[in-house]
Amino acid sequence: MKRWLRPAGFVLAGLFLLMPFIAVSCDTPGGYGRAAPGGTTTYTGTDLITGGSPDVTADKVREGVDEKLDPQPLAMAVALLILAGAVIALIFEHQLLRRAIGTAVAGAAAIFLIANQLTVQSLLRSRLREQITEPVPPDKQISDFVQNQSGFWLCLSTLVVLVMLNGIGWLRSATRE
Repeated sequence: MKRWLRPAGFVLAGLFLLMPFIAVSCDTPGGYGRAAPGGTTTYTGTDLITGGSPDVTADKVREGVDEKLDPQPLAMAVALLILAGAVIALIFEHQLLRRAIGTAVAGAAAIFLIANQLTVQSLLRSRLREQITEPVPPDKQISDFVQNQSGFWLCLSTLVVLVMLNGIGWLRSATRE
């Protein structure tokens, strides 16, 4: 039973990829893409991995520029690292090795996740700058309309916790051997 619990953190991080990761806000002047003013365009982690179409607030959909992003290589790397972490946690029996590799894999996934988020933020800000049809209020900047969402924060938090727990376990296992 304990063996099947070992990959739980990586599985949880993977499930967070299904949640919203980044959004172009509802108060964007003139709207964004297919989202009319007052509508929000939201990308999940899986949208970033596969290049899927984002969700647009249902009652604010209009014909407009396609806001679909190409598949993001860093997001794909995150998904592969999370999958690898789960498999490693499940199949490796040697505790020291499992925790050492788990620490490295979770750390790499967290770094790639942050790099991906910064890349996508920059891309969306650039696209928004090109599409904006009304003046930006004087107290706002383009970056104010592109926001990180709960899926990103939960996935990142889970990966950081995995780094810490595996790292502590690794250090404890190393002192015993």
